[in-house]
Amino acid sequence: MPTRLGIDEAGRGCVLGPMVYAGCLVELDDEPSLTAAGVRDSKKVPKKKREELRGLVESTAQGFTIVPLAPKELDATSLNELGKRVLVDLTVALKPDILVFDAPVPPKQIPGYIKDLRARLEARGVSPDLPIIGENGADDTYPCCAAASILAKTERDAILAQLQEEAGEPIGSGYPGDPVTTAWLKRSYDPEVGFPHFVRTKWETAKRIVAESAQGSLF
Repeated sequence: MPTRLGIDEAGRGCVLGPMVYAGCLVELDDEPSLTAAGVRDSKKVPKKKREELRGLVESTAQGFTIVPLAPKELDATSLNELGKRVLVDLTVALKPDILVFDAPVPPKQIPGYIKDLRARLEARGVSPDLPIIGENGADDTYPCCAAASILAKTERDAILAQLQEEAGEPIGSGYPGDPVTTAWLKRSYDPEVGFPHFVRTKWETAKRIVAESAQGSLF
C-alpha cells in the first residue's frame, strides 16, 4: 500500500521556545480512520483532544520523526532555509511514496519552493519522480499532514510547559501577541546577560525590548 509522508511544524511565529517539525508516514488506507477520529489541523483541536489523538497517530503511523529547532538555530538562519533542510532530512529518512507538506510561503512562491526542494532531494539520492504536494493549509486537507501537525503541536506544548517550569512563573503561549509572554519577556531581560536561552532574540518583539531598555538607561 502506498504511503504518504505529511510534514508540518508548530511555533513558527513564536518568540519563545523551539519551532517543532514533525514528519508522519501513513498508508493511504489508514488516512480515513485518522480523519474519522478527529485528526485535523492542530490549531483547530482542543489541547486535551490533541494529546489523546497523539497516541492514535503514533500507533497508526508507519513511522514518524519529531525535530525541535532551538531558538539559537532559528536566530542563526532563515526559517525557510531550516525548513527545507528538515523536509529533506525527513523525506530521506522515512522514504515515502508521496510527500505532502504545509507550505510556509504564499501560493505564488510554492512552485519555486518545490523546485528547490526537489533539487535538494535529488542531491540526496531521492528519485526525481517522487510526487511532491505543497499547499497552504495542507494540515487541514491531507490526513497525513494533519497527523504531523498533531505531533508537532503536542511536542511543542510539552516543551513549553518544561520551559515555564524552568522560568518559575507563567510565560504564556510564546507568541508575541500574548500579553503574558510580552510581560514575561520584559521582566526576564537583563542588560548584562540578555534573555534566557529559550528566547528568539532576533524576533522584533525581543529587539524592541532591548532597544527600550537601552533607551531607558540613558535617562
